[in-house]
Amino acid sequence: MVAKREIPPVLEILCENIVKSNNPLALNEKDLSSWAKGLNLPLKGDTLFYTGGEYQLLPYIDSLVKTITYINPNGNFFSLVMGARKIVNMTGIHAEKIYASILAKDKKRYNLINYKAVYILQKLGYDLCYNGKEEIYSGALLHELGFWKELKSYAPKVADYVRKTEAKTVVCISPHAAEMFKLILPQITDFPDVKVRTFVEMVCERKELLPKLNYNKPVVIHDSCRLARELGIHEEIRQILDSLGVKYIEALRNREWTTCCGGPSKMLFPDISKIVSGRRVTELADTGADTALISCPYCLSALESGKHYESRNIEMEDLIEFIYRGYES
Repeated sequence: MVAKREIPPVLEILCENIVKSNNPLALNEKDLSSWAKGLNLPLKGDTLFYTGGEYQLLPYIDSLVKTITYINPNGNFFSLVMGARKIVNMTGIHAEKIYASILAKDKKRYNLINYKAVYILQKLGYDLCYNGKEEIYSGALLHELGFWKELKSYAPKVADYVRKTEAKTVVCISPHAAEMFKLILPQITDFPDVKVRTFVEMVCERKELLPKLNYNKPVVIHDSCRLARELGIHEEIRQILDSLGVKYIEALRNREWTTCCGGPSKMLFPDISKIVSGRRVTELADTGADTALISCPYCLSALESGKHYESRNIEMEDLIEFIYRGYES
C-alpha cells in the first residue's frame, strides 16, 4: 500500500494554482501584463521577453506568507480557511489571491521593473516581442519544491507557449526562469530549440552603449544563487558596473560562494527565512556600502524583508532599477 503524500497547505495552494491556472497565485492576464501597456510589443518575433510573472507575483506571495505566519497551519481556523477556499474556488475565484491582494504592497515597484528592463533592452537596440495574454509561469517552484509528477505534465504547456511566439532567443528577466528554460525543461519535454539568455547577459553584450551613471558611492553586489552557481553568471554584473563608471565592493561571500538570501525557505519556514536573509543583509551592510544590487526577484524580496528584520540602513535595489537611473537624468 502506497502511503498518502502529505503536502503542507501553502505548497498545496501553489502547486494547484500552477497546474490549473498557470501561475502560483492564479493571477489573471491583467494582473500579470498591465505593466506592458503602451509599449506596443509584438506578440511574435525573434527575441521573446519573458517575465514568467515572477516580479508581478512577489507582493502577493509576500502577503500570503505573512498571512500564514499569523495562522497556525494545524489549527481549526486554518482548516476553515482551506475549506472556504475550496468552496470559493468552485466559482473560479481564488481565495488566497483575494486575501493576499488586500495586503499586497510594492505592486507598482515590481511591475515597473519589468517595464524598465524592456526600456533598457530597447535602448540597447534589441527588438523584443511579448505575449502577456498567454504568458505562463515557468514551473520553477514545481521543480524547486519537488513536485516532479506535476512538473512533467506542466512542462509541455510552457514549451507550447514558447513555440507559439516563434522566438529564436528567449530573454529571461529572472534567473529561476532561465534555469528552467536552459537546464530543466529540455530534459523533461520537447522544448523548442531556442537560445536562452538572461537580462544581465543581454545588457553585458552591449554594455558600451549604456549611459554613464553619476553615482559617487560604491555599491555592493549580491550574487543570486541561481545566477552565479547554476548559470555561472557573475562577472557580467561587474563588467556592467565598470561600463557605468560605478565602483563596487565585494561582500565577504561572493560569486559562486554567495550566501543564500533566505528566499527558498520562505514558504515553509518564514521565521528561518528571516534569520537567513537577515544574516545576508548584515554581510552586505558590513561592507559599508549604502546600496546592494540584486539580479533576482526572489532575492530582492527576501533581502528587503531581511533588512527590516535586522534594521540595517542599506538600500536593496534591483540591477535593472539601478541601470535605469542613467535614462532618467
